[in-house]
Amino acid sequence: MNVEYRAPRNETELDDTIECSVSAFGDSGDRRYRFANSVKQDPWFDLNNTRACFVDGKVASVVQVFDRPMRIGNCVVRMGGVGSVGTDPAHRRAGYSSGVLRDSVQYMQAAGYDLSMLSTGIHSHYARTGWVVQPTYSMDVILPPTLGEAPVGITIEQYQPNRDLPVLQAIFDQFNANRTGTFVKNPEYWVNRSTWRPYDPSLYWVATRNGKTVAYLLVERWEVGEFGYLPDTEEAMAALFRYFFRCTKAEGIQEINAPVPSTTRKIFEAMGCSVRRRERTNIMVLITNFESLLTKIKPLLEMRLRASDFTAWTGAIRIRYEADERTLIIRDGEISVAQNSSSPEIDLLVSQEQLLQLLFGNMRAEQIVFSNDLPIREIGLLDALFPSGELFMWRTDRF
Repeated sequence: MNVEYRAPRNETELDDTIECSVSAFGDSGDRRYRFANSVKQDPWFDLNNTRACFVDGKVASVVQVFDRPMRIGNCVVRMGGVGSVGTDPAHRRAGYSSGVLRDSVQYMQAAGYDLSMLSTGIHSHYARTGWVVQPTYSMDVILPPTLGEAPVGITIEQYQPNRDLPVLQAIFDQFNANRTGTFVKNPEYWVNRSTWRPYDPSLYWVATRNGKTVAYLLVERWEVGEFGYLPDTEEAMAALFRYFFRCTKAEGIQEINAPVPSTTRKIFEAMGCSVRRRERTNIMVLITNFESLLTKIKPLLEMRLRASDFTAWTGAIRIRYEADERTLIIRDGEISVAQNSSSPEIDLLVSQEQLLQLLFGNMRAEQIVFSNDLPIREIGLLDALFPSGELFMWRTDRF
């Protein structure tokens, strides 16, 4: 028996990997079309991003790596989203899925990915290859008894691609310019979106103010999929939510789930909604290249340093976790990334889970210091470099 872990060499083998996914998840409804569409129509499609186990030339197990440029603050890193993980029922319990995951990690490391993310309810399967849980949050929104009217000058209209697409691209880029976890979307993404990620056009609206489009809202299965608005147009966004809430009430729905940025809570509460914040643990993350990751976010760290009270601080911060270690050398407000340091001023020994929460802003430096019993006096410096924040991904961008 010949077992190979590799990418498909041609479209025929790619089609075999799609059939493997269909067999793994069950051929029901339009599943075959959705698997094929998500791979072949992907705006960042690359044949090498499909990783599979071939047993005697036939696909036994498969993993899709979805190439995504992802923001961390105002910087962009290369993220490999792992999806469509499945094994043909005839080949289960042979270790092929774990083998494809290991091959996928090796491929991402060699291909220059900085991070990998996936969504799952089976943490143990992926933890064996190094992924760790990264908390994310959504909101349960209970709708108010009454909803006000849109302010004068605000109009709600159905989204029309030919008219609205260029404006929405600009709104998205501006609204998410510093939002960790969101993707930098290329032109193919926007043009192909209606077929690559089909949506219900009756649940896609824009808000205009005095004739100018200033906000938009896309709903998926009566949940918030994506939205955005220009600066100083929050009242237009609230008008869109009111319109959406009226539609949900007409369907007999009184509570919705909203995977939205935490700052949105104030809009909902101002409208009279009751809001509950819910922690989710389905997202797992793996650092695939620590040095490259730190190098790419270095401009963000330098910007934070210069805006803090520690602009004159000089020294080294060594960060060690299970798989790697790197040192941030700080001098004259500039940061360089080194492989090691023999006597750093700050020595952080953390788990990958803690490190990611620190980078994404889900954990304060003080928590890491105390949980590791580290004698660090410069907590303020670490807080300045890694302030509170959140990892956020739009529902429409899940893979």
